[in-house]
Amino acid sequence: MITENDPMLPRKVDLEKNPSGTELKIAQHRELEKHGKYVAIPGDKTRTRIFVRNGEDAEKKIAAYLERINNRPQRWN
Repeated sequence: MITENDPMLPRKVDLEKNPSGTELKIAQHRELEKHGKYVAIPGDKTRTRIFVRNGEDAEKKIAAYLERINNRPQRWN
């Protein structure tokens, strides 16, 4: 992880007060959501969502995701 010019470093909290770093994780997630959105996969029973960056085609990302899922090798009996 690159720590140089990281906007999250000043926001880190005391780990004794917040051992799991939840506040930092929430702040990082909010920063991520500024650059895109989560899109639901249509027809998926588990309500899977994938992250689509701003300016990218959601339909294309969904198609790539479904193709990757359907073409993966079966690793169990």
